[in-house]
Amino acid sequence: MTNGLIEAVGRWGEAMGLDPASLPTPDALRSAFDGAPQACRPPASTRAIEHWERRHGFRLPRGLRAWLHISDGFYGPQGPLIHPLGAIGPMVPFAQIPGMVVQPESWFELGNPNMETVCIDLAYPWPGGDCPLFTSGDDLCQSKPRLIADGFNPWFLRLLNVGGREYWFEDGFRALGHPWVEHRRHTPVPALPDRLRPLANRVRSHMEPGADDRAIASAFGLSMMDVEMIFRHYQHCLAEMHPIRTD
Repeated sequence: MTNGLIEAVGRWGEAMGLDPASLPTPDALRSAFDGAPQACRPPASTRAIEHWERRHGFRLPRGLRAWLHISDGFYGPQGPLIHPLGAIGPMVPFAQIPGMVVQPESWFELGNPNMETVCIDLAYPWPGGDCPLFTSGDDLCQSKPRLIADGFNPWFLRLLNVGGREYWFEDGFRALGHPWVEHRRHTPVPALPDRLRPLANRVRSHMEPGADDRAIASAFGLSMMDVEMIFRHYQHCLAEMHPIRTD
């Protein structure tokens, strides 16, 4: 197993044009991942990756695509640091976020290493980076969502160098912000089609966490997708007019 991981990490670093000295040594990888006998998996095909992107409407960042071409996922001793492609799906929320009723379509769960899920926002590139990574947060643990990396490559490289440890929970780690606040800052307000505008304000009056979008759709003669579009539009606009607290 470890020899396969050593080769995979070397191939990924070469594909990304990284200085070999920035990668963990073979001894460090052996020491960290001997407890994960299936850290690497057979590669995902280009066809499978492109199918995923067409299905979800977002392109995966270059570094993640490169890794999936080498290994379809990446497992540490505690669990998947990177899910296999087929398990990378819309984020499941574990923490309530003020001002958010419907989570962005671009939020995907990337892995579930142990303490909290690690997610990625595929809607925008972080300035100077690529798609930012964040933790989901967990209301039971009183942990809030936090942006932990400005892109896949710096996150994965550091993760490899610390032996798969969830370094973003360690003392002294400084988060980059809140994923919902930064999503709104860097993405445009979702469009509201003209056909929905006559009912939009009335639907908005029902916009609250846990709203029954099926019942709302039925009451106004809309589809559930229509209700979701209205919610997405207004939660973005209202948050800009009335900034939310995330501390």
